[in-house]
Formats: sequence, structure tokens, C-alpha cells
Amino acid sequence: MSRTQHTPEALTVARSLCLPVRPWGRESLPSYVARLAQTNRIPHTALWRYIGVPHRAGASSTTLPWEATLNQPAVARLAVISGIPVERLRKALPGLSWSIHEASALPTDVPTFWMRQAHSPNAVICRQCTLRRGISSQVRAHLSLPDIVCHRHHIWQTPEPKDISAVPEIARAQRRLRKLRKTHGSHIMACCVRDARWIISGWASIPSREPMLEELWQHRRIKLGLPHWFRSWDLTTHIMAHPEVVTLACALVPIYLDPLFFKRPGIREWKFKRHLRLRLGLDPRRQPTGGPINKFFLAVQTDRARWRNPKSAMITETATPRTSQ
Repeated sequence: MSRTQHTPEALTVARSLCLPVRPWGRESLPSYVARLAQTNRIPHTALWRYIGVPHRAGASSTTLPWEATLNQPAVARLAVISGIPVERLRKALPGLSWSIHEASALPTDVPTFWMRQAHSPNAVICRQCTLRRGISSQVRAHLSLPDIVCHRHHIWQTPEPKDISAVPEIARAQRRLRKLRKTHGSHIMACCVRDARWIISGWASIPSREPMLEELWQHRRIKLGLPHWFRSWDLTTHIMAHPEVVTLACALVPIYLDPLFFKRPGIREWKFKRHLRLRLGLDPRRQPTGGPINKFFLAVQTDRARWRNPKSAMITETATPRTSQ
């Protein structure tokens, strides 16, 4: 008794769907495919099978926080299905550009996609912004740190929308961060924010070291309605301490603008440490040996090349994978 052979949907002739969908700027591939399927009233898993053959892992109901890598035949099929030219899709969907560097493990003759955890965290776009454009479904996009806040509606967009209108200094910090990126570029911004978070996490993990910062962060926590407990690396701390992180990041810019900063005449390391504490509103005379600022400078002096390398910065700040930086 012979079994019936079924032709995979990805090997059939590609046809455009009845209702085209425009992608959101920097939208993730799973988010766009899910919206395209929902608009045309078909299961998004079926649409993925039509785009390509799954490699290692298939599409499922949990694909939205993920990203997809498509080989060139699968990209061509997506362009036909969506009715949007490939170049326009690459411009709006960064995952397609990243696929050029990451699709070497996929076959080249069969349309194939690889569903994996996103290298760059994606955020849920402000619901009020999507509704203004007539989009009722959830939209996930890869946003760099300066774009995380929706200034129109005062929403922190990652990983889920959070209203921050009760703490206006967070929005002001975002404007300073955007100015920093515009002036010095994404690489310097990423390195400075990485270092600032590294320093701030030292105080967040042991609040008793700086009671003033602890009192300030707990006040913001209450106003934002965040949980009482928090760790130095989670979202709660990132929101509560964001103004201090941006302030410290702006103060650290000279280190990356001039590799010989501390060798210039008149520049002293202890003066720079005092300057950092003043910018944060801390007592400049108190510089404990085991404090986060002193530990940071010791780490920089131990491995200066690594700390100056923008690829070692957290990808969250620029929303691009290290392979494409």
C-alpha cells in the first residue's frame, strides 16, 4: 500500500494575497507575516508553510517574540505573496537584511525559513499609534533604545507597552539620548549606555551604597506602579533608573571621543570620577574604593580594547545584531 505524496506548499507557484499589508518601520518578520495572515483570514502557520520549508524549527503560535531568517527564494516568495517589491520589504523589515549575513546555513535551491529567538529584542508598538493607522492587531518592531519611548502618548514600548506619563523625567532623558545619538552616532551611544548601565547596576544590586538613589528609584516605582522587587538587570530597573543612565552616558562620551583622554595635560582620573558623581547628584567627596565607578575604571584599564569595541556593546541599544554592526 503506497502513501500519497503531498507537494509542500512552498514548492507551489507563489500567488499574491487578496489584501496587501504595508509593514511597519523596522517591524519583525513574524509580526508582519502574522498581520498579513490575519488580514487575509488565514492561519499564520499556514502562511509560513506557503513562504518556505521550515529549517530546524517550524512556525508556531509563539513566533511573535522571535525573528525569522529567510533564504533568497523565500524572500522572493514573500514579495510575491505580499505584493510589495523586495527592496521596499528590505527597507521596512530589517530581518530581511540580516538574512543576507545569516542565511548561509540554509539551502539555496528550496524556499526555506529558520525561526529562532530574535538577536535584537523587539518591542510592542504603542497601541494608540497603531490604531491611528487603522491597525488593530499587535505590531512588534526592532527599536533602538532612543526610540523605545513613544513621545506622543508617553509609552515605554518594550517588551510590553508601559505608561510613563507619571514620570516626565524619563521622556526628557529620551530626548537627551536622541541628541547624543544624532551628535556622536549609534556606536558611541551604545558604548556609553552600556557602561552607564554597568555602573548603575552596581548601585541597584546593593541599594544601601547610595540611599539617595534608592529613595529616588523607589519613588518612581510607586508612581509607575511597578512591582516592589527588582533586580539590577530587569525591565523595572531599566525604567526606574533610565534618567540616571542617560545622564551618566552623556558624561562618559569624552572617554570614547579621545582615546588619550586621561593622558591630556590637566586631566586627572579622580577629577573625572568626581565629575560623574556630581552629574548624578551624589556627594563628590565620597568615592568608595569598591564603588561601581572605581570598578568601572579598573575594568577599562585592564581591557581597554574590549571596552572601546562597539560590537561588545549590548545590542539592545542599537537594535541590530552583532553580525551586522
